[in-house]
Amino acid sequence: MRQPALIGVDLGSTNIKAVAFGLGGEQLAQATTPTITHAPRPGWAEYEAEEVWTAVCFVLRHLLANLPAGAAPAAIACSSMAEAGVALDAHGQPLYPFISWFDQRTLPQAEQWEKQIGEETTAHITGLAVRPVYGIFRLLWLRDNAPEQFRRTRRWLNMADYGAFRLCGATATDYSLASRMLLLDLAQKEWSATLLAANGLDRGVLGELVPSGTQVGRVSPQAAAETGLPAGLPVCSGGHDHVCGAFGLGLTQVGDTFDSMGTAESLMMTTDAPQLDGSVTQRQIGQGVHVAPNRYYAMSGVQMSGGAVDWVRRLLLGAALGDAATPEGYEQLMQLAGDAPPGSGGVFFVPHLRRANPPHVNPHARGAFVGITGDSSRSHLARAVLEGVAYEYQQVLENMAEAVGVRPSKLVATGGGTRNGVWMGIKTAVSGLPITLPAVDEAVCLGAAMLAGVGSGVYASFADAAEQVQFASQTLPCDAALHQFYRQQYERIYRTLYGALRGTNELIRKGVVGSGA
Repeated sequence: MRQPALIGVDLGSTNIKAVAFGLGGEQLAQATTPTITHAPRPGWAEYEAEEVWTAVCFVLRHLLANLPAGAAPAAIACSSMAEAGVALDAHGQPLYPFISWFDQRTLPQAEQWEKQIGEETTAHITGLAVRPVYGIFRLLWLRDNAPEQFRRTRRWLNMADYGAFRLCGATATDYSLASRMLLLDLAQKEWSATLLAANGLDRGVLGELVPSGTQVGRVSPQAAAETGLPAGLPVCSGGHDHVCGAFGLGLTQVGDTFDSMGTAESLMMTTDAPQLDGSVTQRQIGQGVHVAPNRYYAMSGVQMSGGAVDWVRRLLLGAALGDAATPEGYEQLMQLAGDAPPGSGGVFFVPHLRRANPPHVNPHARGAFVGITGDSSRSHLARAVLEGVAYEYQQVLENMAEAVGVRPSKLVATGGGTRNGVWMGIKTAVSGLPITLPAVDEAVCLGAAMLAGVGSGVYASFADAAEQVQFASQTLPCDAALHQFYRQQYERIYRTLYGALRGTNELIRKGVVGSGA
């Protein structure tokens, strides 16, 4: 009997990848190719639908060529970035490129929505605040700026949905990705008739809503010829990449918290129900449907986490190492930080290099070093950045926990930052909680593959999938004495810095101090 291989495809803003797993979660093969991004105007970011499909075909062909002898595809599911969507005509042909989640053109549509519908109504229905990032504003931009393409639009699909559509012809959307459209009634788990009517949109333009892990079709003969997959292979609904990653790591119990550490840091906590009274969105927390059954999530993050660490690396070591982000450069930075004492000699760093993080709402906030003296060294600055990012992470985590009324029961972290021992030691000491580092390189694809296994019946249930998939992990303990020190620093000093700096930052913004940037 051949070994079943479950395939997870992740369509991301940097790479498109496919990974095959055995039923126990062991990785059998993988293939990756860069995502081609077009920027026809400043602030715009697009993906041509046919280029996306070509990339999916490329990684699948290479994946299949590298499967171990005796392994055979058993099912496939796609995950993707949220918010990016594509309009299809009556024949399934794309009418306009995918507009990426970080494309900046949709501010006018968001402003109009806020005037017409308002924050309160939106929060009570969707569990989200009005922000230009959400998928609906890409569709409304098309209506306002490409009316002919909008008139011919018969379906609007997220990127993972489009991958499944090209594989099997289904036009379904799972709840986790639908949560990021700003059109989902979170309590009813249906497209909101109120919000559709307010925007003059037809329900039929949106995909059929299905739970993640639902079989939506089988690989068509045409897709089989293009990808190398066997015709008839079950195609199942996947989900939002962050949520799939949490599922792949087993984070399905209330309070389980997923920390994805990259340039930005995303925090996602599992909950059992959404809170739709507006209090959560007022704290700048997003909510949505989990890919696991009967679960929801709360999501927040730090805009510049690894980005701040990379910034200080270039600031302190760039002349010696160049601007390239090399392992040696990060190792030297960690050595510098390790040479400084806890507290960085009284130097604090506020990592608002882009804007303030929740619970604050201030796009004009600026970062700062506070407490520098003539005795401050490069080591003090390096450690202060790591401590500042850890304090900011703690503030975001506490804000999220207070908003949803759930204490973090388990912290699991992935991403490049987890390889930095000094940083992670500071982080556990600041939080007062142990942090688990799983030995899983492709958690998003693993989650999608597990959903494929559930939907196709390879796994008997979600519980069966979670029981069968096993992986090693390392748990970093918290130094209790160091936690007490950092807790005092955080409570007495760090949490006061945003308010103390706000007036100065406002003067800088208005050009009263200096020339501004």
